[in-house]
Amino acid sequence: MLLRLARFIAAPIVAVVHLSVPLQAAELSIEFIKTHCYDCHTGAAGEGGLDLTALKYDLNDGESVRRWVKVFDRVSAGEMPPKESKQPVEADRTKWTKQLQVELVAAEKSRRELEGRTPVRRMTRVEYENTIRDLFVLDGIPLQASLPEDGSAHGFDRNADALDISHVNMAKYVEAADQALDMAIAVQPHPPLQQTHRFSLARHIYHITMNGDAVVLKDGKADTVFPPGGHIAHVGAIEHGHILKSSHLRGASIGVFRHEDESFKPYFYDFAALYPGRYRIKTSFWSFGWDKGQVLPARGIEAARLSVVQLQDDGRGGGHPSYILGYFDAPPNVPQEHEIKTWLNFKDTIGFNAASLAPAVNYSRPGRAMAFTGPGIASDYIEIEGPIHDVWPPEGHRRLFGDLPFAAIETKGNPGIRLPKRKIVKRETQAPNPPDTPSGNWTVASVFPQADADRLLAAFLPRAFRRPVSDEVRAEYLTLFNQRMAAGDCFETALRY
Repeated sequence: MLLRLARFIAAPIVAVVHLSVPLQAAELSIEFIKTHCYDCHTGAAGEGGLDLTALKYDLNDGESVRRWVKVFDRVSAGEMPPKESKQPVEADRTKWTKQLQVELVAAEKSRRELEGRTPVRRMTRVEYENTIRDLFVLDGIPLQASLPEDGSAHGFDRNADALDISHVNMAKYVEAADQALDMAIAVQPHPPLQQTHRFSLARHIYHITMNGDAVVLKDGKADTVFPPGGHIAHVGAIEHGHILKSSHLRGASIGVFRHEDESFKPYFYDFAALYPGRYRIKTSFWSFGWDKGQVLPARGIEAARLSVVQLQDDGRGGGHPSYILGYFDAPPNVPQEHEIKTWLNFKDTIGFNAASLAPAVNYSRPGRAMAFTGPGIASDYIEIEGPIHDVWPPEGHRRLFGDLPFAAIETKGNPGIRLPKRKIVKRETQAPNPPDTPSGNWTVASVFPQADADRLLAAFLPRAFRRPVSDEVRAEYLTLFNQRMAAGDCFETALRY
């Protein structure tokens, strides 16, 4: 199996170039070097650390060729021998450089005929991730972070010299393949319920709202139900927290003065994706001026940033990995709605930052928000809808199993049959959005396993290899499938293997 995986991610072994060097040419090169270069470049103490007595005239060896190219360059440019040394007769120099040039060019052409212009190499982890995304139509599957970091050579990270492959690489690529198949294969005959969740920033930033780095706004003014933090911060944190978290139900907005910093990384705490897929995000922002409790006209258009936050563990605390979705206009004192679609993975949520504002920390200012004058950005709400599936089963599943139907998994009626393992989707964060209730255990069913497997492999392998695949190669995969079926795997598990 690893050998077959290597065909997909790595280069085939390239034959060694064997160039027949005429004896006369080799003797000419060595004799010229002996006469004009050995005096300075002999042994470990040779000038520049170069020992030409140990340099073989072997144009089958890459390192040897590189050294001879360097020698050729220095001699043909007249840099060697040095000006203060006895110089070779110009006719001898010309004869030597022309002969060596012919042999070096011939070696390079022979190597290109076998290897191509550049050596064949395996994909980098970024290329592998993009290939899997394209193969299974999984726009946002995260794979590269779980693969070993690629090396670099000569300043490039896509150089064949740096992209070796080891047992560690292979093991990690197998894990990545499992992850991709887990995400691509549908486990229910119906898609996850498409839900819409609407909420505000209030739940996550209630603490900074109470200490004056944010305020609650209603009808374009400071909210009277939850007034700004003043000289004495809000007391009764639990009671006030409940009032604040329900403020969006009254149509209130959260106005933020504080830019994201090392101890403040706000995100919309009421949602974390449970099912990987595409989601539609709607939100509304506007900007305002603030003067010690009064809302004033804004100084101009501000910019709010949204990002995808990849929650770790149960989602509490800060410092979760994230990447930027985009920057969005917050026009002066008039809300503007924005809508985008993006891919979210399990436990992803949306982060917010008042990007165009300078850092402000009212919690350490006497009088807090009631003593602050400056700009703010208001977030009215965020609405997340999804996962959105245009077809079901999704396209990635169809590329694996075509139009084969689902069948309920009956463990009692299938003794000795290894059925696919299913992971139950559970809520693992503090976000309250619930998972679907499974409608039972399902798998792909086939009445004619071998014929279906052969048909599906014939369609899938050329797409995976990105080139035509011979009948002989397809037969190897079909043999593996038959072996797994004979060993007790069900159809889905055997074809997945």
